[in-house]
Amino acid sequence: MTTRMKAAVLGLAASLSVLATGCTVDEAVARTALPGTRVEASVKDVVERGSYIDAFVDGGGFQFRLFFPRSDVCRGLLAREEGLHFTWLGLYGRIGDGENRCDAVGVLSLVRWRDRQPRRSREPLPRAPARYQEVYRDKDLVQLHGRFPLASQLGFRGTGRLVAVIPNDESCAGFAETGTASMEFRVRGPRPLTLINGDQLCVVQGLAQPPPQNPPRDPQT
Repeated sequence: MTTRMKAAVLGLAASLSVLATGCTVDEAVARTALPGTRVEASVKDVVERGSYIDAFVDGGGFQFRLFFPRSDVCRGLLAREEGLHFTWLGLYGRIGDGENRCDAVGVLSLVRWRDRQPRRSREPLPRAPARYQEVYRDKDLVQLHGRFPLASQLGFRGTGRLVAVIPNDESCAGFAETGTASMEFRVRGPRPLTLINGDQLCVVQGLAQPPPQNPPRDPQT
């Protein structure tokens, strides 16, 4: 059986399982998140943050907070109140209206995102070092560009260079300045990814692909 066929079988099983809980067919299809799955969508709470546009996407059977590029096309689509659809393509998905499209470049709903992945038996995984530097800050969050090796446990592939989003609050005070921390991944609970410095825990809110204008070099310790 090919990989695509296996994915289709697993998706059908997931759909039947969701239907058994009383969800509609559209909700069941949306929650399978198979590549190419397309659903009607709406967006809300759109905020521009540094090189990204932060928005909640509601597709009936799923609700994800995503990062999109800060471009005119994406800005125009996310300003619309109707006529949008969301398609599961690539790593994060795509918002569009039939003529225009905008691919998401990050996700800030890590609990939901982790729970889409196959369950792992080890809990927790061994810690790994994260190295980074601050590239953006506002009253709500801080963006850190660097290497976060345990992001691979959430399906993030490639060179390992990403932007991690942490809250701008007391729980994460000082992490941006240190430039390095331990990282832990958990397969269950409210903390998929956590930065750790001694006894201080900083829960990572999201991960995104770094925009071109972010520093191209790897952070050094």
